[in-house]
Amino acid sequence: MDLMRAALRVDDLPVVIGRISDSGEDKDGKVWNYGDAVRQAQQDFVDSDTAAAIVTETDKYGYSDPYHYDTNGYIELGKRFAEAIHSIRPE
Repeated sequence: MDLMRAALRVDDLPVVIGRISDSGEDKDGKVWNYGDAVRQAQQDFVDSDTAAAIVTETDKYGYSDPYHYDTNGYIELGKRFAEAIHSIRPE
């Protein structure tokens, strides 16, 4: 994100992340084997950046296949992104 902000010359460019979630639709019940580490990295980034927010409601979304949310999930994600971007107040 620092490189994106530098390229756009906006140090406090707001960033919203959709927390990765797992459908559980795999043989071992876990599609994203490193999902917990990714989720922690996402949260760590948001915790350390005043111009970042995270959408955490993704665990409740339905799936169209093991990797992708269904239509209603993407619509809800878009709404949450809009709410989150408006909640960010750069210093």
